[in-house]
Amino acid sequence: MARPLDSGRILLAGRQAAFDRWKSKLANRPDDLEMARWLECDRKALMEQAMGLYRLRRQDVLAHAFIEAPATPSYDRARIKNGPWRYSKYKILLFLLTKDGVRQYTVHLDFQKAIFRSRARTNYRYDAFTSVQVAQTDNGENVFELTLTNGDPIKVKVTDPPTDVTKHEDETPLGASQRTLDTAGLDNALHVLEGVAAEGKEWITFERQREKVPLAEVSKAVNAIFA
Repeated sequence: MARPLDSGRILLAGRQAAFDRWKSKLANRPDDLEMARWLECDRKALMEQAMGLYRLRRQDVLAHAFIEAPATPSYDRARIKNGPWRYSKYKILLFLLTKDGVRQYTVHLDFQKAIFRSRARTNYRYDAFTSVQVAQTDNGENVFELTLTNGDPIKVKVTDPPTDVTKHEDETPLGASQRTLDTAGLDNALHVLEGVAAEGKEWITFERQREKVPLAEVSKAVNAIFA
């Protein structure tokens, strides 16, 4: 019959062995920064693929934007404390703005295998844009919605609703969702697509003019210093 001290040692040894097994299993898992770098490489690969499919040259693309979302309905997800959600499968939308209109290229990315699947191509004119928005549902999901003059709206769930874990870990209940939105490319996508929805094709010309204003001000300030 084992004495209480022996039983305690056996229990401790079993827990240590289980800990060592999990530590060994997780040893080769990427950290959040490494996953971010891999996603950036996937974006570049997708950009090259889309350019080839549409037979576009670099100078043909006036602006572009990405949106990354979980590939519903089946995916795994994980995050570090106070970090964005990372997914095993992504749905990526790439918008290429050209002089003739917008080319949308949508793929599903198996992140673990680094494979693009379920490719879809859509083209539309600049004047086909009606509205662009990111709406939050009652349960806390964030949904990107692009409405065109013809056809059904393009809707993509970008973030999941907050969980009990994220509510406990983060300073605000929506902290994880906001960080995920920040890394999903939505800010740039909304800037580009909302501009097109409001100004049409002229947005490209106006945007280039707006970009030149700060440079002109810097040049003027430098010239004043050395005058």
